[in-house]
Formats: sequence, C-alpha cells, structure tokens
Amino acid sequence: MAEAGIEATATSTEERFLVRNFFGGIWHGAFLALGNSLTHPGTVLAGFIAILTGSTVWVGGLTTVLQVANVLPQTLAARYIEPKKYKMPFLLAAIYIRVASWGLLAWLIYVIGKGNPRLLEWVLVVLLAVFYAGGGFGGLPYTDIIGKVIPLNKRGAFFATRAAVGGTLAFSSMALVRYVLKSKPYPTNYAMLFGLAAVSLFIASFGFLIIKEPPRPEGDSPVPPWSEYVAQLKRASKDLADLVAVQMLTSFSLAVIPFYTVYGLKVMHAPVAAVARFGAAMLLGVLLANFAWGWLVDAVGSREMLLAYGIVSVAAPILAILLAPMGWQWLYVPLFLSGAATSGSSVGFSSALLELAPVNLRATYTGVISTLTLPQAAVPLLAGILLKVMSYDQVFLLAAAVTAIGGVWTLRLPKRDR
Repeated sequence: MAEAGIEATATSTEERFLVRNFFGGIWHGAFLALGNSLTHPGTVLAGFIAILTGSTVWVGGLTTVLQVANVLPQTLAARYIEPKKYKMPFLLAAIYIRVASWGLLAWLIYVIGKGNPRLLEWVLVVLLAVFYAGGGFGGLPYTDIIGKVIPLNKRGAFFATRAAVGGTLAFSSMALVRYVLKSKPYPTNYAMLFGLAAVSLFIASFGFLIIKEPPRPEGDSPVPPWSEYVAQLKRASKDLADLVAVQMLTSFSLAVIPFYTVYGLKVMHAPVAAVARFGAAMLLGVLLANFAWGWLVDAVGSREMLLAYGIVSVAAPILAILLAPMGWQWLYVPLFLSGAATSGSSVGFSSALLELAPVNLRATYTGVISTLTLPQAAVPLLAGILLKVMSYDQVFLLAAAVTAIGGVWTLRLPKRDR
C-alpha cells in the first residue's frame, strides 16, 4: 500500500512537471513567433531591405549572412555546453542577447534611417548577425532541454501546439503590421516593428523561467579532449548524413520565399501594405498546417512527415509561376503553402533530430547538423544573383526541381520503430 502511494505521488509529480514544462515551452514559442512575425525575414524584413537598398542581391545576400551567423557558434560551443549539468543559463543568455540587438536596431533605424541609409545598411548587417548568432547559440541548450522535459510520444504534439499557438498570435499581429506600415512614415514604421519584436522576445523568455530542467544524469563533466570530441563529430556526421541532404535540398523552396514579396512589390506593383497581407497568408499556412504535421510525427514518424513536407514545398514555387499572371493577390496561395512548409520544416527536422541524436549528445548533434547544412545559407544569395540574369519564373522552377529531389531523398531516412 505504501509503495503504491509513493508511486502514485511520483506519477502525480511527474505529470505536474510535464504540464508546467509543456506550458512553459508553448509560452516561449508563442511569443517568439509573435516577435518574429513583426520582423519576418520573408516579408517585413525583405520589404525593408528592398526599400532601403533597392537590390535583390542585398535581399538574398543578407539572408545568407543571417544563416551563416546562426550556424557559426554552434559546433564550437557544443563542446563546452554539452558537459554542463544545466543548460538553462546558456539559453537565457542567448535570449537576452537577441532582445538587446533587436531593441538597439529599432532605435538606430529611428535615429539614422532617414538621414544616413548607407550607414543603416551596415548597422542592419551587424545587428541582425548578432541576433541570429544568439539564436544559433541558444539552439544548442534549447534542443537538449526540450529533449529532456518533453517525452518522445509527446514531441509531435508539443512542436505542433507550440507552432499553432504562436501562429495564432503571429497571424493576429498582421493587422498591427499593416496598421504600422500604413499609418507611420518610413523609417519610423519599421523602427516600431523591431521595437515591438524586442518586447515580445523578452516576454517569451518567461516561458523558460518556469520550466523545471532536470539535471544531466552525470552532473557537470570535464570538457572532452579534442580527440574525443572529433570522434563524436564524425559519428554524428555519419548518423545525420541523409537528414542533412534532405534539409539542404528542400531548403531551395524555402530560400525563395522572400522573393515572392519582392516580386509582388517590384514587378507586380503590389502596394507596400500588401506586405502585411503576404505575411498573413504565410502565417495562416503555418497555423492550419501545424496540427497535421504534429499528428503525422506522432502517428507515423518524422520520415513520413518530411515526405509530405517535401510535396508541399515543391507545390509552392510551381503555383507561384502558374498563378502570378492573374495578379499579385494570387501570390497569397504560394505564400500560404510556404507557411505550411516552413512549419513543416520546423516540426519535421526538430523531431527527426531528436529521434536520431543520443540522449547525452543532443547539443553536439544540433551543432553538427547546423554546420553540415551551412551551405544552404548561400542559396538565397544565389537566388538573388540568378535574378539578375534569369526571370522569377525560371528561379522558382529551379527551386521546385531541386526541392523535389530532396523530397525523394526522405525515403532514405530510417523509419522509426514504433
């Protein structure tokens, strides 16, 4: 009887921690999504860069810089973070670095945006690089913490719910984005959006403050010698090879997302306020697709989910080609599918990584996959350059073809033993 009572108490405590941790993770994801939607790289940020520089190369090039900045800290930092008993302090530090960089950028856009646009271009590069580097650094402890506090059979539901709640907030924020862009003069409108994004990210940090992170079973361990760490990197590289191939190939469809907005503004003469509508179309895709992705992951595994994600990713650029001649409003369709694909990428690759990574090497595997997929950072820059000599239709068709290869490659991923 006493033993049964102890077991019931332990189970009750575990359930309370699961609910608390689940809620904390959802809270963080929701307000992170809200903050990101206010400065979305595929819509708001792309529109800002296009107005500031007037160049597709800048749009693609800066997207490349951001992806490189996101990856660079990861593999080296993983060696030091992996042995730590608790990862939460590193995650919170990364979050507050991102908050500070967004807030400073908002202030500088307001102060120098109109009088010195050339200086603002390079300020934008530096502070966006800091922001994305903070995100890359934070991804290491984040993956390990979520892997510890969310059980395997709940991860699909967690990632889907996180994205759905965040998508709802982000979708609702599009009315605010549209109002700010229309009612405030440039560059005050963009300064306000970046400032509001900084506030949202700060609120997002409260989610991790309530999460109960269990300690690493081995406690704090010494930083492994380079010979041992290199062996871990080789093992991770081998285990992740096919997942890396799928992620890199399907990234071609995601890489052209910012150019739908540029195409609408520069070629199809959509009004500036349409940027908010484009963002709303993407976020609606995120919102409606999330639970389908989460259900697929929990029901059949990440491989089958990523196959479905590949199909949607191919459809987006093809429909952009077919529907664009009917008017800029028809770009809502490929942007909707791009939103669905974006959430599919987040749910599918996050789940697949946690399935493949050993429990005690999650940070290392996170750093390795980020490093191995680094070449995909050049794809937006390549697209921007190609648009100097090719039409938008040709670039979109090329993206669809390469993405289709990635969709087929998902069949090489291991099928989860259920």
